[in-house]
Amino acid sequence: MSQDSRFANKDKLFGMLLQCLALRGMSKKWATSSSPYSDLVRECRFLMQHDIIRVTIRSYLQANPIIQETVETMLSHLAMASNTKWQNTPIEVRSVARRGWHINRWLPTFLIIDGPLGRVLLDMDSPMNKILKEKYETYPTLAQARDAFAHELFRQVRNGVGHWSICWEEQQGEEKIRIVDWKTGNTVTSITLFEGEALHLLAFSVIEVLDQEVFRKVNPAINIPGQVN
Repeated sequence: MSQDSRFANKDKLFGMLLQCLALRGMSKKWATSSSPYSDLVRECRFLMQHDIIRVTIRSYLQANPIIQETVETMLSHLAMASNTKWQNTPIEVRSVARRGWHINRWLPTFLIIDGPLGRVLLDMDSPMNKILKEKYETYPTLAQARDAFAHELFRQVRNGVGHWSICWEEQQGEEKIRIVDWKTGNTVTSITLFEGEALHLLAFSVIEVLDQEVFRKVNPAINIPGQVN
């Protein structure tokens, strides 16, 4: 698909991070696009051209207001978390503060996917999930976003961050995050810091586009603050 010039920077960054995740088996087809963010926006806008779909999604959101309310809460949190400067902390705690800065941004994006927002794409009763099952070929990017949230690596990292069961380690000069099963203490998987940022941005980008191109257009009553990441 053609690139939307307004999203050129997001397409470039998002594409690079998706290629990183593709090496772990996630979103392989999505990672081949030169305009992955624009593709997501374009499909949401096409979805909104259908009146019956708009009415169905509006009814679902109004019946589940917590979905949009949690998006507002998440964006409020990230507005503060993203603008905190770990570089300004005392030098003796700066390394730990930098790790905390990453965790502070990752936590809400993973938790919201595990909660109300994830229901929009993953729940059997969600109209969007039903549409993606019936018309997968019409909305391939949205379907890949849904599938990414159900991917084993995403679920493992989401659960690890959500349960605070992650350990930071340095291996050959590179920071690694080890994900631990909080019940058994066994290592589940490990990711690089770059992969952690890629998973965070994937989740945030999907949330951002759904909010701006779907939620606000079909049910604009809730006032959501500006963009952060």
